[in-house]
Amino acid sequence: AVVARAKQVEESKSDEAQGASSSSSGSGGEGSNALAELFGEATSMFESIPTRYQIIIGMAIAFVICNMDRVNISVAIIPMQQDYGWTPTQAGLIQSAFFYGYLLAQLPGGWLANKYGGERVLPFGVFLWSVATFAVPFLSGDTGALYLSRAAVGLGEGISPPAAVDVIARNVPVTERSRATTFVFGSMHVGTISGLLIAPALIKVLGWPSVFIVFGLLGVGWCWWFDDFISSKRSKAAGSGVEGAAKALEEPPAAKKELAAEAASNASNASNASTTSDLSEGEGPPFSSLEEEKVRGDVPWGAIVKSTPIRALAYIHFCNNWAQYAILAWLPTFYSESLGVELHEAAQLSLLPAFCGILVSLVAAPLADSLVSGGMGVTRVRKIMQSVAFIAPSACMVACTASEDPQLATWLLPVGIGFQAFSLAGLYCNHQDLSPKYASVLSGATHLVASLPGVFGVPFTGWLLDHTGSWSVSLFAPCLFFYVSGIAVYAKYGSGDQQNFASLPEP
Repeated sequence: AVVARAKQVEESKSDEAQGASSSSSGSGGEGSNALAELFGEATSMFESIPTRYQIIIGMAIAFVICNMDRVNISVAIIPMQQDYGWTPTQAGLIQSAFFYGYLLAQLPGGWLANKYGGERVLPFGVFLWSVATFAVPFLSGDTGALYLSRAAVGLGEGISPPAAVDVIARNVPVTERSRATTFVFGSMHVGTISGLLIAPALIKVLGWPSVFIVFGLLGVGWCWWFDDFISSKRSKAAGSGVEGAAKALEEPPAAKKELAAEAASNASNASNASTTSDLSEGEGPPFSSLEEEKVRGDVPWGAIVKSTPIRALAYIHFCNNWAQYAILAWLPTFYSESLGVELHEAAQLSLLPAFCGILVSLVAAPLADSLVSGGMGVTRVRKIMQSVAFIAPSACMVACTASEDPQLATWLLPVGIGFQAFSLAGLYCNHQDLSPKYASVLSGATHLVASLPGVFGVPFTGWLLDHTGSWSVSLFAPCLFFYVSGIAVYAKYGSGDQQNFASLPEP
């Protein structure tokens, strides 16, 4: 009887264990099913929106990864320097290698995007910078190879903005352009914040090599997804039985129509207006076709260089980046040395400009598009947006300099820098306004000029600080000069009207 009772107890326990296991398995299955359903709903929602919006979201994700890979070295350089015994000069050279690659990539990137289409060039850029990022831990023992790797990251990220501009110019109507441009390039703020928050956590748990490996794999994964996305869209357009869909990749897009408009005497404005209307009413061709590439023709470099609005745009882009690079590079040091803020607190405060930029862009982009939709001229809208982008930080800098309260700068300066996000609805949209066909080339040209502050402006600020010992003279005064002069130049010579390069003779 005792033995029988023991067997009953054991069988009861076994049944309970099996029940618990089954319950756990069922719970896990339910969780997996819930995730699968959530993913399916997200995918369905994504596929239900217009193609041009899918493209914009995809590019925005790429630029989040872009800035994650750009800022990761600023965090990882500290343990790397300790491991390899680098001097500050060596560490500085390794970090600056990015800007040399970025500088060299601008014009080639614009030309490639104009010739082959931005949707082809962008994945190449993402793949290049991602592989170069992934390779850092394997090359870090050789400073020369590491320098080249970081320069390759700059090359990949350098050809990407012109490619994105080309895609936006050919797929997004002018009434949506500010929001599209801001959404894509504003995502770089998200990348900055994500990179500066995720990198320290990865380093603490897995060591500094993990930062480059994980971030590099993210970029490669994006390339795989985007390539599959592009291929599926092309296949659907080419294989559809509907005549309109079958011709989707052969119809002339905005850039091709603009070329025809330029060739038509006294008909440019009417043709351009028709182009915008066509894009606003329908999807339009989402990607460039081989037929389109044949009519792209040679880039009118001489006419572009002679264009006064483009020269003004290049200068104001330079002014914008001088302030952005100089302030963001020296802001932690300014907080630490001038205001007595602890180093970890200074690093946290350095995230504030990116947060403010995100919030400001949520206002600037819809405002600009609503003004254009309401009938205000594109030129006037761009000048208003750009003026706000420079006036607000100028006022904040003057207030910080004049005030005797050192704590004022801890929050007012980041707010002022955040207002530079109005540039996303100003100068960053202007390339597409001036010429949808050559927008990528114009973007590459002005980005080339605007990259110079990263190479020369940041060390020049340090040189001034060494010789003057004054933050007002070394950091704030040059920024104020470029803010004010940029407003003046753009107000007088800037334009949002499409440029007829065919009417400008080559020199």
